[in-house]
Amino acid sequence: MKLKTLFTLFFLTLLKGCSSEKCTCPLDNETLRENIESFKEIEKSDSWTELGLENYRTFKNDTYRLTIYPSWKDSKISEYKLENGWGSPKISINHYERMDYKEKNQLKKIGKTEKISLSENEWNQFDKLMREQCFWTMPVRSKSMYLDGTGWILEVKKGRKNRCTNQNYHIVSRVADSPEYFDLCDKLLKLANSSKREQDSLLYDSWTSD
Repeated sequence: MKLKTLFTLFFLTLLKGCSSEKCTCPLDNETLRENIESFKEIEKSDSWTELGLENYRTFKNDTYRLTIYPSWKDSKISEYKLENGWGSPKISINHYERMDYKEKNQLKKIGKTEKISLSENEWNQFDKLMREQCFWTMPVRSKSMYLDGTGWILEVKKGRKNRCTNQNYHIVSRVADSPEYFDLCDKLLKLANSSKREQDSLLYDSWTSD
């Protein structure tokens, strides 16, 4: 009986903690509308399947994924997947090459998946930063249009909906300058023992040798 009472109190405490979360990010209704339209386009085109990457709908745990996708031929695509399943955070790192650049840009995995174990504190700090920097309410796409460059695509999939957007998934893609966004990308890369500066150097080398 005592055990049941303790469990009930613990469960109610969790609920109280969840309900006490507030949305502290500025809400732009036009941006939210455009984001929803972007989600519909992504789902309609089945972009991830065309690329040869895992669709976010199949993520089993709370997950952040950064995909670095250069536009030029023979470049390498990198994927950093940070997930937390029951207090066991880890990052999985994969690299891909294009199988046929002229058609659907299908990707082929290069080598084995590299896995890095993280602490619960590292996950919590990054998760907190993403909320504080208002990632969930960032526009999916930049207003500027580009024909060439490298796409930095950062996603989040959660089991619980975000308080600001009432969604449990968000994706942001950028090609050029967006300091706050690229700072978030850099923070994730550093958890994987890399950095945006290092990635930019590798991208430059692959572009100049093409």
